[in-house]
Amino acid sequence: MLMIDMRNSTARLSLPEITAAGRRYVSNPAAFAAFMAGLRLGPEILAEPEWRFAAGAAARFTFFRTLMHAGVPRFYDLRHLEGLGGRFALRLAGAGRHGEFTVVAVNRRVLTLSGLPRDDATGRPVIDAEIRADAFLALWNDLLAELAQTTLERIAASRTALRPAA
Repeated sequence: MLMIDMRNSTARLSLPEITAAGRRYVSNPAAFAAFMAGLRLGPEILAEPEWRFAAGAAARFTFFRTLMHAGVPRFYDLRHLEGLGGRFALRLAGAGRHGEFTVVAVNRRVLTLSGLPRDDATGRPVIDAEIRADAFLALWNDLLAELAQTTLERIAASRTALRPAA
């Protein structure tokens, strides 16, 4: 089960808060919001087996790697990514080389690659959006907490519906 609050970091930021802040958190708010719109999160992500390996305090940026390599490919809409051009390059500022990811559409699947694509002419990395690592973690704290709350409410509602009338 995923530990939503890692290392006592209870910070939560919603996507609207991040995009409303302009370039304070993310280099290209519109592109980042367009990328995040492709996520199709369901309760299954809360029980993703890969989270068992991401919770250690010494793991540094393992949470981000697990999220990007195990979560995003499983819960991202392929058609949406194709609509974005079939690729999105994301850098997490403050995470060093551990925070560079390229999400691509390949053979009708979504894959996340470590690293960023390079511009053929300049050799420089191509980055569609760069977000502060702490803001990205706060965003995921918010997304997963909201999903967990919704899931619990659905479970409670289904249990209530199954109870015989007294």
